Amino acid sequence: MSQSSNHMRVYFKKTGRAKYISHLDLQRTMQRALKRAKLPVWETEGFNPHIYITFALPLSLGIESACESFDIKLTDEILPQEICDKLNAVLTEDLQIIKAARPVYKHTEIKKAEYEIEVEHAEKFRDFMSQNEIMIKKKTKKGEAIIDLKPLIELKEIKSGKVTLLLPAGNELSVNPMQTVSALSAFLGDEVKAVVKRTKIFCADGNVFS
Repeated sequence: MSQSSNHMRVYFKKTGRAKYISHLDLQRTMQRALKRAKLPVWETEGFNPHIYITFALPLSLGIESACESFDIKLTDEILPQEICDKLNAVLTEDLQIIKAARPVYKHTEIKKAEYEIEVEHAEKFRDFMSQNEIMIKKKTKKGEAIIDLKPLIELKEIKSGKVTLLLPAGNELSVNPMQTVSALSAFLGDEVKAVVKRTKIFCADGNVFS
């Protein structure tokens, strides 16, 4: 679904030390970068004006990503590549812009996210998934709830010590991949170390969020 022509969606990667930046600090970092890059970005009006910026799917602390994005409004025409170049010039190597383009989908259309999990005992993940149920505690707006994680996990591949899977994401239901890692640790009876990276975000129609 197309959005206003003055909107731009900026895609970036968040890796290395940047994975420990909280979402709130990430918002501040990107707002400062937009100002330092002197891009024609629209600011809100009122007593406390600030740059309009909306992130598609906030990333949990400690997780890397190759597919993050935020939306901005422009007050003047500027080439997408120029946006990338100017922002990358003021950002660190752990936070780098990949591309910029007009939005196609709304954030509310996000349905799933793909994660690549480099984990100890990756070969045991099939045994883990063979359980009848995988019960975990999940925080909700009303408190805590016990849910079965198994039907929510779509296992795509296990290869070279890495597990690739799809998990629900978006406004209706979102599962933190670290909950899967914790459940695997409980299954094995030992805490496993894992490096988690979000690799793709999908919409309800099955297409990649763009």
